[in-house]
Amino acid sequence: MTISIDIKRVILTTTVCFVTAILPLHLSTGEIYYTILVPLLFSIAIPLTNLDRITTKKKYQAFLLSSLLTIVIFFCTIPLGLLLGQFWLGQYSIYALCTLLSLSALIINSIFIRVDNIKIGLLITGLISLSIPAFTYFLKGHRIIGIDLFNDPATVFIIWESIIGFAIALSIWTKINKSTTMLANGQTNASP
Repeated sequence: MTISIDIKRVILTTTVCFVTAILPLHLSTGEIYYTILVPLLFSIAIPLTNLDRITTKKKYQAFLLSSLLTIVIFFCTIPLGLLLGQFWLGQYSIYALCTLLSLSALIINSIFIRVDNIKIGLLITGLISLSIPAFTYFLKGHRIIGIDLFNDPATVFIIWESIIGFAIALSIWTKINKSTTMLANGQTNASP
C-alpha cells in the first residue's frame, strides 16, 4: 500500500484559507463583520481551490451549494457546540467545537468534492482539529513581520480556518493505492 499526497495543492488550499482569514482584518475592525465574513470566505476557499475535483458536471452549481451548506453548518454548529459543551465538557468544549466544525466542513465538502477515502479524511481532519486550541493559545498576541495578525478575537478564526483548510486539503489530495504484486509470468494481481 502506498500513500501519495499532492503537496502543491495542499499548500495552495492552506494558503488561500489563511489569506481569506486575514483579509477581513484589513477590511473592517468590527467583530460582527469579521465573524460573518470569515465563514463566508472559508466556504468559498475550499471548493474554489479544488474546483477540478468537483464530481458533477455543473461545477458552479455545486460550488454555490457547497458554499451555502458550509455557511449554514458553521452557524448551526457553533451554538450547538457551545451549548452542549458548556453542560458536559466545560473547559474542553473548545476541542469538541473545533472537531465538530471541522468534521462537518469535511462532510459537506465531500458531498461535492471527490475525497478518495472519506474514513481516512475524517480521521486526519479530526486529529488535526484537536491542535487548534493549542495553536490558538500559543499564537495569541504574536506579531508576524510587524503585523498583529493574532489579536484576541481574530486568533481563533485565523488558526481554525488555516488548520482546517490544511486538513481538508490533505483529506482531498491524499491517495492510498493498493499495492500490486508481480507474478512469475508477468501478470499483476491487485491485493485486497
